[in-house]
Amino acid sequence: MDWAARFTSLMDTHRNIGHFCRLPLVRFYSISMAINWQNVAIALASRLQFEAACGRQRLISEDLSRLFLAEVIQSQISGALEPEFNHPDLPGDTRVDLLVRSPNAGNIEAAIEHKWVRQTTANAVRNWMAEVLADAMRVEALTQQMAQGSERVLVVAGEVEEMRGKIWESESRQGNGLPRVRVVDTLLQSRPATGAVQPQAVTIQLQAVGRPFKSKLRHGAPELLGQLPNRYAVQLIGYHRAHSEGVECVIWRVTRPVGNRGTFDANAVWP
Repeated sequence: MDWAARFTSLMDTHRNIGHFCRLPLVRFYSISMAINWQNVAIALASRLQFEAACGRQRLISEDLSRLFLAEVIQSQISGALEPEFNHPDLPGDTRVDLLVRSPNAGNIEAAIEHKWVRQTTANAVRNWMAEVLADAMRVEALTQQMAQGSERVLVVAGEVEEMRGKIWESESRQGNGLPRVRVVDTLLQSRPATGAVQPQAVTIQLQAVGRPFKSKLRHGAPELLGQLPNRYAVQLIGYHRAHSEGVECVIWRVTRPVGNRGTFDANAVWP
């Protein structure tokens, strides 16, 4: 059974339990903007840490982590949660992991991309930073069916040691003799010195970043290179580490600047 089918089965089970007990499911009847993403980070990291503590860490897959994420989000919304949605603004078979639909109009209130970062083997090497950046750009590219005030969110959960080396400390050369820079500081947003979340977003002038990052985006999302946003804003809105050397979860919100969204062709600008 694939993860989307498991997700449907899980939601059916929840509805059946509520009907059997003649009690409604506990939900917060509000739009997606009221989703408490810090609570989502705490719940997801804790659930994955529980699986690891039970000796099942090797069995945790991205599909399973996404299923746990869907369960957490479902507890906070009144609308429908839709998995594996075909991206309407990108060519090919590009999909968005989870969508929150408004209860009445069916517009998208939140679009969520998810990544589970784990240790890989020599036979299955993954460029995690490139994949995370690709997910951020895919969710940023969503335009059709998005409701006013909707959210574009990137949820990354993973093993602490792998997150440290492949996400937080991932670096890229700038070229021209310039020092290496951390990718998360340049294209996303790092964790605050104190507290769990950042108080405000930062604006990324992507076109000005430079071609050294083209290889990461080309590796993770070649279909996006022809229509990358000139700029976007990003804010770290959720973070939790369930155990010092266990599992952690970080959540970024990606937003567009006020006004028309401009794009550029990376193949032309970053030759």
